[in-house]
Amino acid sequence: MTGPEYAGTFGPEVADLCEAVGFAPDPEQRLGLDMMFGFDRRGKSTSFEFACICSRQNMKTGLFKQAALGWLYITDQNLIVWSAHEFATAMEAYRDMANLIEGSRFLSKKVKRISGSHGDETIELKTGQRLKFKARTKSGGRGLTGDKVVLDEAFALQPDHMGALLPTLSVRPDPQVIYGSSAGLAHSDVLRGVRDRGRAGSSARLGYCEWCAPRQACADEKCDHEPGKWVGCQLDKVENWQHGNPLLGRVRANGTGLTVEYVKAERDALPPMEFARERMGWWDDPSTSDIFGPGKWENGEREERPADLQLTGLAVAVAMDLKSSAVVAAGANDEGVWLRVLQHGPGINWTVDRLKALSAAYQVPVVIDGKGPGSVLIPSLEKENVLLHVATTQDVLDAFANLRTKVTAGEVLYTPSKELDEAVAGAALRPVGDRFAIGRKASTNDVSPLEAGSLAAWQATIGPAQGKSAYESDDYDDPDIMYV
Repeated sequence: MTGPEYAGTFGPEVADLCEAVGFAPDPEQRLGLDMMFGFDRRGKSTSFEFACICSRQNMKTGLFKQAALGWLYITDQNLIVWSAHEFATAMEAYRDMANLIEGSRFLSKKVKRISGSHGDETIELKTGQRLKFKARTKSGGRGLTGDKVVLDEAFALQPDHMGALLPTLSVRPDPQVIYGSSAGLAHSDVLRGVRDRGRAGSSARLGYCEWCAPRQACADEKCDHEPGKWVGCQLDKVENWQHGNPLLGRVRANGTGLTVEYVKAERDALPPMEFARERMGWWDDPSTSDIFGPGKWENGEREERPADLQLTGLAVAVAMDLKSSAVVAAGANDEGVWLRVLQHGPGINWTVDRLKALSAAYQVPVVIDGKGPGSVLIPSLEKENVLLHVATTQDVLDAFANLRTKVTAGEVLYTPSKELDEAVAGAALRPVGDRFAIGRKASTNDVSPLEAGSLAAWQATIGPAQGKSAYESDDYDDPDIMYV
């Protein structure tokens, strides 16, 4: 835990209030309350930001409910806004708070109204304090402003949320922003920035607490963390579970708790990296392993390929700066989807003639992202009567979801390819609504081979087998092809 020094704190008073109404804080929650409610000699909050990163069902939501009671009943904040990424999560918090307040005679007698109308879930006291619950929308942080703002499910925060929210707090007399989340995902850039500042203790007004296991190597360097398969896997160590779950082995007065037996069952049921993130606090980093899982992409490399594999997928993609292009073929058999980079070279001018020849030879449409950089090729390809499938945004999202699913399942295979490996190594995720695409701006390498491979694999797996053998045709022996 890191954070600013404070002259005093209302934390103990808030904890006493919560205990009096049957919602006693755990020791870790008391520490969080002390920091959140710490104030300086002027009576202002010392923590403008406060973040709690911890595994699910341990302390975060309970801590924020306790803080909300403190803001309503102890420090008399005018407006508290509780937001979550998912509407259902915000509504669950609203129902819990409403039940908690209605179940206490002391708390409920001060309530003016509890409104549960869709989109306007509010708890209002007779003295005017309000607690509102909202889901964050694509429009960003507009409508989230308040004296105290809780950003639950902070792993999903985007820069536009913060850009819309933070300036609105400047006119509030004593604003605070509260972040709550389990360990971040690959695209959790906002939360990762908070984490880095919190771990370093480099922000003068950020209070930060995090529970996570140390990220250490397993006993066997080949370990892929599959349950029951390896001796000495870090994901099997109970002491690591304890680091990420302060509630583990503890039973509260109300009977709730987290047992080792349950976590063992969860270990068997969850995919390894989901368990590592959600139970051990291991963050996903923006790298290949975040997109496909450790070693999953590399496991698909094959020195030899089937001689009778047919080309049923053909796609082109262009780098964002238009400085390079990639043409990738795909074929499918019982083993999975096979990818091969046919050509990856500078510029875009060479692609039209190449695609015209390939499409004519194999009688398959060329898939191209209709809203990506490669869309500049569409008029020229149409002029040459090249058979095209112009992919919609939905197609692109479906294609990438298909690729991720198949790579994770070990069903994407490819001949050794420097271009593909480099594209995968530098690729970053880009959230599109509740789904993901390949993020060109955030990626550190040219990802056009991976984009084309994603579209080609999608075409090969949703359509009937067509064309001639993709890997024994003379076309694949063209000396102009840049082999990998």
